[in-house]
Amino acid sequence: MIVRYQPFLWTGSNQPYRILQQSVLNVIFFGETGAGKSSVINLILGSDKAKVADGQVVVTLESTVYPVKLDGKTYNLYDTAGLGEPSGGTVDNATAVGNLYRLVSDLSYSGGVNLLVFVVCCGRVTGAMRKSYGLFYHGFCDSKVPIVIVVTRCEYVEPTMDRWWIDNEVSFTRDGMSFNGHVCVCAWKGRYNEDLVQESEGVVKQLIVQHCMPNGWKKVCHPQSRGLEL
Repeated sequence: MIVRYQPFLWTGSNQPYRILQQSVLNVIFFGETGAGKSSVINLILGSDKAKVADGQVVVTLESTVYPVKLDGKTYNLYDTAGLGEPSGGTVDNATAVGNLYRLVSDLSYSGGVNLLVFVVCCGRVTGAMRKSYGLFYHGFCDSKVPIVIVVTRCEYVEPTMDRWWIDNEVSFTRDGMSFNGHVCVCAWKGRYNEDLVQESEGVVKQLIVQHCMPNGWKKVCHPQSRGLEL
């Protein structure tokens, strides 16, 4: 089931009915446009429910939630608009940042945030990655939420996909980015990589189950914080 992000359903009284109960764990996927957030979510779902960009077309325009059960618990996986779009793009960066802040703020009224998943492409570590990490982990979540990293497009890394992290972890550390856990994956389903996709599905699910904290963190929102920019 796919649910458009909607924190509250108002009943006409002064008390809103909360759709997202605290028994549901909220996981936010964030990263630059084209990093593979939707593809990673599809790995977890075991189906292509999250729309994936084709070429340069940006698909995720606003936050969309995908419920899934893992090890008997229900998780809400939030697919978000990509960061780093230039002004005039499908979703300009200022709009994306504002939508992400609103998501974190609104989840504070419906269970909080239990885990952040930073999705990046296999390649060099960039300044844009550092800015995205700082904005979300430090700026939006006050460094209070567990954060993990998923590295996509690792199907050609030898001898194993995890070799990329072994070679590049020091670059993240040097730039002040630390993580509670990591996985390197192949999220692209092709004719000759079924084994890598299956392996990737398992490690991503395990990453989320292991690092998702049981009680969500809730942000104390300040109106002036809405001016945050990347």
